[in-house]
Amino acid sequence: MDTSTTRAGRPRRYEAAEELRLLVDAALAVMQRNGYADVAVADILREADLSTRSFYRHFESKDQLLCALCRRESELAAARLSARVGAAGSPLAALHAWVDEIMALGQQRASAVRIEVLGSAGAMRADGYVAETRHASRLLMAPLEALLADGKADGTFPLADPAADAALIWSVVWGATGLSPSGAKPASPRVVRSFCERALGVTPR
Repeated sequence: MDTSTTRAGRPRRYEAAEELRLLVDAALAVMQRNGYADVAVADILREADLSTRSFYRHFESKDQLLCALCRRESELAAARLSARVGAAGSPLAALHAWVDEIMALGQQRASAVRIEVLGSAGAMRADGYVAETRHASRLLMAPLEALLADGKADGTFPLADPAADAALIWSVVWGATGLSPSGAKPASPRVVRSFCERALGVTPR
């Protein structure tokens, strides 16, 4: 454990990784209560029970902390998605798994709340936010593009153009979660799966 001290002479209580986790967790908790625009660094530090120096050991600004939070959430979601898709026994089963996992982000209250907070108007104005959302989209689309390529190769998806269709399917499925800023209403996963199958030329069973 790091026993270096702050200027006030208090020992530093946590390893760097744990201190970082506490800050990010605290930021999410405070943002869920207050919204990003109304959150101050002092609020986050109070929630985490950490000093100002603890914050600036890791971040230069509140926006930078938000970007770290976005990256953590997107990488956790991508890991769950990749595991579920990877466990599927065929390209079609993998497609269904991918659609269901993305749709679940809107159906599970905890996930939906986090995404709504991170996608709020205040958060979207943060420096670096656009780059983080692009990174998240790439992570979540990567297993989709791979399964489309597998389905193209074995004939499951005869009409597939993996790179182009991954972007199209991502847009359609994300919109169907009800989390898109467009305000579209959530759709049934069954309806979304059926749309994807038709677009990819899947032979009706």
